[in-house]
Amino acid sequence: MGFILKNTSALISTKLTDVGRQKLSEGNFNISYFQIGDSEVLYNKLPVTYNMVDTMVLEPGYNAQNAAGVPESNKQNVKYPYYVDGNGGNTYGIPIMDSVISPIYNTAAMRGFFSADTTSLPTNWSALVSTGYCYTSNFVVEMSSLDGTDTVTISANTCNVNQVTDPVAGDLVTIYYDTITNNCTNDEFMSMSSCYPILTYRVIDYCDGVLTLDRNAPDFTNISLTGVYCRLIVYPSQMTDLYDSYTPLNHYSNDIINFESVCSTDEFDVKIWNMNIPWSETLAGIDSSNFKDYEEFGSVNYLGTKEYLGYMSNSGQTFFVSQTLNSETTDTYFYDSFGTRVNVEPEEQKGIGIIHYTNQTIDLFYGEKFALEPFDSTSPGATGQARNFRLHLPWLMWHKNPECCMGETFWVDPPGFSSFNLCTPKYMQSNKNDDMNTPGLRYYHLWDTNPNPNNNGYPNRVGKVFPDDRIVVIDDEELLAAMSYKSNRNWTLPAPKVFLSTPNTCNSIGSSQGVLTGSNETMYVTYRFSNSSAFTNSLHCNYYIKIEGPNNICNPSDSENVGVRFGGDFPCLTGYSNTFKQGYFGEKIEIICQKVPTGQRPNSDDWRIIDMTDVISGNTVNGYITSDVLTGATFVITKDLYDNAPIYVLDDYITMTTLGNNGIQLNFGDEYYFYGSLETDIQATIYEMVCKVNLSNTQFLTSSNPTWNTTTKPYLTEIGLYDYNKNLMIVSKLQSPVPRQGVQQFVIKLDF
Repeated sequence: MGFILKNTSALISTKLTDVGRQKLSEGNFNISYFQIGDSEVLYNKLPVTYNMVDTMVLEPGYNAQNAAGVPESNKQNVKYPYYVDGNGGNTYGIPIMDSVISPIYNTAAMRGFFSADTTSLPTNWSALVSTGYCYTSNFVVEMSSLDGTDTVTISANTCNVNQVTDPVAGDLVTIYYDTITNNCTNDEFMSMSSCYPILTYRVIDYCDGVLTLDRNAPDFTNISLTGVYCRLIVYPSQMTDLYDSYTPLNHYSNDIINFESVCSTDEFDVKIWNMNIPWSETLAGIDSSNFKDYEEFGSVNYLGTKEYLGYMSNSGQTFFVSQTLNSETTDTYFYDSFGTRVNVEPEEQKGIGIIHYTNQTIDLFYGEKFALEPFDSTSPGATGQARNFRLHLPWLMWHKNPECCMGETFWVDPPGFSSFNLCTPKYMQSNKNDDMNTPGLRYYHLWDTNPNPNNNGYPNRVGKVFPDDRIVVIDDEELLAAMSYKSNRNWTLPAPKVFLSTPNTCNSIGSSQGVLTGSNETMYVTYRFSNSSAFTNSLHCNYYIKIEGPNNICNPSDSENVGVRFGGDFPCLTGYSNTFKQGYFGEKIEIICQKVPTGQRPNSDDWRIIDMTDVISGNTVNGYITSDVLTGATFVITKDLYDNAPIYVLDDYITMTTLGNNGIQLNFGDEYYFYGSLETDIQATIYEMVCKVNLSNTQFLTSSNPTWNTTTKPYLTEIGLYDYNKNLMIVSKLQSPVPRQGVQQFVIKLDF
């Protein structure tokens, strides 16, 4: 304990005592009484010229009262209290409680794998490749050498002399297929100013410049790409290997006390966010008798969180989704390429992406919660506003963005949509515990900034932000597919429109009986683009659209086929041979479908695949599918096509993990880092305990200090706040003795 400095300290210095902290831990903290005193004033030995303000006052002590037992126990209370009335008796008064709640805001540093000036979006992004973000960025591969196999020959390009390590088995490697020159000084080396495939693989082996990957790389042998390269960035296999420490420092340790030495390194500023994708349903095309299903996917331990957040069972929660608190079973939805809203019930949600900040650091970088205050047009950009929350995916080719390039940023309060009132808190309420409700678990929707012309100009929602848990959930299942390392694509595909189609009975082509014979049958439909000689194959569209058969009241023998149409939303689909073009390729379109009893989910190993390329083959460009070709076609699933279609096997397109394979092969759910950047303001709530100590002009006039007499002006140096058992909970010391005179009020504040 030292003395209160008179030139810098507050008028009143306040501390919670040791017994006060003990009572807090027991849930017995209360303030019932106060005392005032002058224990550090000497009245009868002061020289005539002495100024009372010069009297030194000890700092209030944390251990002013301690009840831990011998030898720690201590009582350092008000030694000389004032009497309430007269020259003796009671010395305790009753304070007035006037506590307040005060929010405070700050801005967290943007963390993630990419950097840019985000004051104006869209912007030019760069991948961060310093030591704190990756193992090495010193390798490239000549694109003409890529032949569609799982082996890739790489060469050193030592742009970063601090990164001289070779890849090892288990590392993750992201390959940017961006046709750069092999030049370290070229700004394009880490630029992301255009859209191109960016895929992440796991390294199975590395020897003498040859990488063996967990699945096949693209085939560019038929495309003229001589003399151009793609870049590789190698990342660690797990979080703690680079981005975190295995064991955190004790909060009370020499290194923490010596804060400057800790801050001189970036060891504890974890620069990235985590991401886990728990799946609760095996993806279409996976036969669990041969390949690992969702129960053996990575991130399976996060399924409990998926349930808690309302993405598993229908009966566990209710969503209040409007200002009138309308009750719904789901608040998750997307729009197909014709603008039709498709609701996704919790029991239909195959997976979610949980973006979180989990590590061993003891620093609270993100406060108590994300700050999501409404936009103030009189102070745009002010700290604390929800518009400052931004989730950046610079590598994404988002099908709702007509520009395709420049990645995508998602917002809680997207600019340009103020009239839509999008930044509105929503609530999920428990159907099992009413005490959780009123209002419930708070969340906000996450939006893009692309007005949907078929939905009154609203943007597209992709997930939810839970500010109080400081997590983001991606529930748009197509965006989720693009964010999955294993999907083999960084582009998203639109949802088609699916409808009933009357079988053609006017000619002999095909059966007159439809594929769906009644409302007791439901067909699930998705699709894929496949390539046989160029580029790469990837995951099918992760939107499953369902349609029930006809409700045949008049004629039970009636039946219907299923039609599939696309309304656009293919800005990144390109089709050019002999050159490399931004976007992605497709040589074939294949409809993937499954008929099930209405009310049941499809089986992962019973999907049928139907090659529909012949419907559009006459209009393709050099054998490649274009957006214009798709939007003008109607694909019909007939009974004959369905009955004769082969079973869809995802392993025919992406190498899947076989049963019993306990090696390092990448699988769905194995993601652990969020490959993007996140910006947000943060908020903490200060609960300020305010105790007003009021002294009337007729009380607390007489000191018990033995050096004081009634002819001497009395002073105050301390205020003690006590619980109902007269335990000293809070002690306050005045910077200098203050005269006791007339009506006075002292305000004691303590923040929690």
